[in-house]
Amino acid sequence: MPHRTQHTGTLGLVAAAVAVALAATACAPGASAHSGGSASGKGGATKMTVSYSQVVADELPLWIAADSGLFKKQGLDVTLTSLSGSDGFPALISGQTQMASIGASEMVSGAASGAKVSYLATLTPVFPYQFFSKVKSASQLKGKRIGVTSSSGSIYVATLAALKQLGLSPKDVHLVSLGSVTNVNNALVAGSVDAALSHPPASTRIEAAGYHSILDLAKQKIPTSNVGLATTTAYASGHKKEIKKFMTALQQAINREKSDEKYSESELAKHLKTSDPKALKQTWEYFAKEVLPSRPTPTVAQLQTSKDALAKTPGVSGLDLSKIVDDTYFPPGH
Repeated sequence: MPHRTQHTGTLGLVAAAVAVALAATACAPGASAHSGGSASGKGGATKMTVSYSQVVADELPLWIAADSGLFKKQGLDVTLTSLSGSDGFPALISGQTQMASIGASEMVSGAASGAKVSYLATLTPVFPYQFFSKVKSASQLKGKRIGVTSSSGSIYVATLAALKQLGLSPKDVHLVSLGSVTNVNNALVAGSVDAALSHPPASTRIEAAGYHSILDLAKQKIPTSNVGLATTTAYASGHKKEIKKFMTALQQAINREKSDEKYSESELAKHLKTSDPKALKQTWEYFAKEVLPSRPTPTVAQLQTSKDALAKTPGVSGLDLSKIVDDTYFPPGH
């Protein structure tokens, strides 16, 4: 199947899911985008359900905030649930969740489909990937199979950025959609694909299989939101106090991730289900020191990369990204 057809088809499915979610929200008896998350949990704490799209180290601040009780200290009863980007966005729009930790590509394509969303914070303002292959030069990648999760997600956008940095275009290679980060990593180790983006802890296993990094995208400092926090504009307008409390806990979790290596590695071991001390240390060092921002301030530039990559998708080129970004919880320059 031609590369461009794959891309359009995947976004079409996302658009359809969002359209169904929007219709369900509008037609449901008594439905209100403001109602979600207003219920009280234990001890009168405000309930919030927050999804995240991949079990990856980008999500460590959320895990720390939940597991160390930082959300509870803010009077929040937060439930974290793992949903793919294609499922997480419709769940957010329909009110099943109050916030979603997703990539810029999902935010941009969802907004292009008519969803009213607000981009509140970024956990990964750069592409947190290294480009692994066995070739010695970028020119040797021509005609090779490169693994991606889908033809529209964060790794897809990052792969386009990596190819550009290497002087290549998507037409020079064969992009293979594999569904998940785990599938991409496994395919690379098995040799089913010739190259792919990855990061710690998987990079330890990938390097052991004979691959090496030919590009560290994080060091390129290309603005993006590989993982960012989004909500609906309706929920944001009705729950500013709750969101502020959430973001206070998030900032505290970021501070702890950067300063407490031992605890952070224990959280990574728990959620990533690995006990390899070398892999855990590499993961913490890569994310805490190179990837994670001191303050998770969202910016238009972080969404622009995805807007550019998805420019041929209906509705994307006309998006006003400034209307999506809400930096009131983490003002720039502070």
